[in-house]
Amino acid sequence: MLLEVKNLRVDYHKVPAVRGLNIEIAQGEVVCMVGPNGAGKSTTAMTIAGVKRLTSGQILLDGVDISRTTPEAVAAMGVSLVPEGRRIFGRMSVRENLLIGAPLARKRGQQAQSLDRMYELFPILEQRRDQPAGQMSGGEQQQLAIARAMMTGPRLLIVDEPSLGLAPQFVDLVFSTFVRLRQEGVTILVVEQSSRRALALADRLYLVRSGGVVMEGPVDELTSNAGFEAAYFGEVGTR
Repeated sequence: MLLEVKNLRVDYHKVPAVRGLNIEIAQGEVVCMVGPNGAGKSTTAMTIAGVKRLTSGQILLDGVDISRTTPEAVAAMGVSLVPEGRRIFGRMSVRENLLIGAPLARKRGQQAQSLDRMYELFPILEQRRDQPAGQMSGGEQQQLAIARAMMTGPRLLIVDEPSLGLAPQFVDLVFSTFVRLRQEGVTILVVEQSSRRALALADRLYLVRSGGVVMEGPVDELTSNAGFEAAYFGEVGTR
């Protein structure tokens, strides 16, 4: 198992945002974590990436405990996070934003290869490589945020709310890129409030509510379950 999250609890000012959460992701899988606003999805994503500190529980990457590891160390181990809201550097060029995603130790030749790869995946980024990133549309900025995370060549890509605020054509473009990454063996955790494209892409689904998993399993099995909608809207107790 590439990622194991065991009995995770994360508190904000002593109030639990995530409690008793368990998820597993195998190498090469695409897993979708869905749930209403405030369910604890983004907190879970940031905690896996080392950005938030857990209160208790355990996070294992390839069997190695990364529960108390710094974000930089987690990234070096192969986990990349595309945060909600993209968080690109608006005054810097597209190319400069991408290079921030490359490890400092990489040689120029390796950086160039990574840039070429991102330009292949996202042609608009090559067209706008010298343009300030803040002048790009929201959809283009989301492509940049994903490409920046991919510059490290991650084993696990975590993408938080990739469709948030995007026009339908940009949502289609972003998810078509995920399809291609999946075909290449990249393991992906997609965190969404609700997205048909995310569900169509994923192998398995975790439905999260009030900080815990209320349903889990293969996407087709869960979404055809009569209790899925009730669980999403809170009519099933957290387990």
